[in-house]
Amino acid sequence: MKIAFIVRNLEPGRDGVGDYTRRLAGELIRQGHGVRIISLNDKVENGKQKAEIGNDDRISAFSFHLSAFLEIQNSDGTDVECLRLPRTMRWPQRVELARQWLDEFNSDWLSLQFVPFGFHPKGLCFGLGKRLAAINSKAQWHIMFHELWLGLAEHSTVKHRLWGALQRCIVRDLIRRLRPRVVHTHAEPYRIVLDREGIKAVILPLFSNISVVSGNAWTDLIAPLLAEREAGSGERNQFYLAGVFGAVHPEWDAEVAVVTLLPLVRRFQKRLVLVFFGKSNLYPERLGRLKSQLENRAGVVMAGERPANEISLIMRTMDLGLATSPRQMIQKSASVAAMLEHGLPVLVIRDDWHLRGLDSPLGNISSRLLTPEQFAALDILPTRDPQWTAENGVKQVAGQMLGAISQY
Repeated sequence: MKIAFIVRNLEPGRDGVGDYTRRLAGELIRQGHGVRIISLNDKVENGKQKAEIGNDDRISAFSFHLSAFLEIQNSDGTDVECLRLPRTMRWPQRVELARQWLDEFNSDWLSLQFVPFGFHPKGLCFGLGKRLAAINSKAQWHIMFHELWLGLAEHSTVKHRLWGALQRCIVRDLIRRLRPRVVHTHAEPYRIVLDREGIKAVILPLFSNISVVSGNAWTDLIAPLLAEREAGSGERNQFYLAGVFGAVHPEWDAEVAVVTLLPLVRRFQKRLVLVFFGKSNLYPERLGRLKSQLENRAGVVMAGERPANEISLIMRTMDLGLATSPRQMIQKSASVAAMLEHGLPVLVIRDDWHLRGLDSPLGNISSRLLTPEQFAALDILPTRDPQWTAENGVKQVAGQMLGAISQY
């Protein structure tokens, strides 16, 4: 089977959907399928030629070579062919180049990995459906909705509801023009919303973008950071390490997390330490306030941005993961997916986002996700399970996707 994925951006480590798609593509290739990826709104800056082409209205799509935009990217040891079309290029040129490449590939399926803000800075990507339909008229369409539209929550502002109404029109236009045979999404609230629109969608779980590696980061990374913070540090078993991976949502309250954890941590005579790692938005002033706020109850260390293998080692060093996303949207958190795949139990303290019109709560998403009430009821401190096998790893998810599209 030949599958071509369409995304916004393919800069490694700078776009979660692009990283997700590259890893999925690599797994599908290993399973014997032909796969390519096109980024239609890329931030790539690979030379003067591309910038000049994008800004010259007189140049047609036929007056330069596809080779200028081709790139081989690697995912878990597998090469993936990519066509990266810069956002500086006019849309007719991008559409024509994509069409040429796909005609040569002769794909069976086109898979749109949709994020509204990926194709327009305000998420108002009007005309996207028409442009995509012009790329290929033969292949069948698959759409993965990574996000839908604004204004879905119970307490959404009027501004977001109006904004979201425009984005909803764009989604409906996509469905009308592309007529996808298979529609997936990660989160149950999104599946419910799509069903309300008459769009039958199925959950395709989110897998981790971070491959699991052997070893841990205690000796080389975490212990030295603790020594700076804790004035001498100590042995590994003296600490209970709770990790926060990636961006910290402003609604997440570290105070609530610490109050939840401390009674059980102290019962086992350990020192609680919060470890922030990955691309965090904890700027120095906010981090300083957090350290001061928690000083006598928990240590705070910043491991910062790291290569993917070091991120994996850090997660293998943690005892617990802390989710900063709300429970109803936890299925779309790549950070949580990574922590779960590394065997970490994950504490979810936020329950402040609720889908408008959803009368009943969502069911249990994973046995490894803990509410504050569940954590408080434990008799032992939960820790990482080194024998844990991912429930929804990339192999399993690739198999689910293939199973869905192979029915047509």
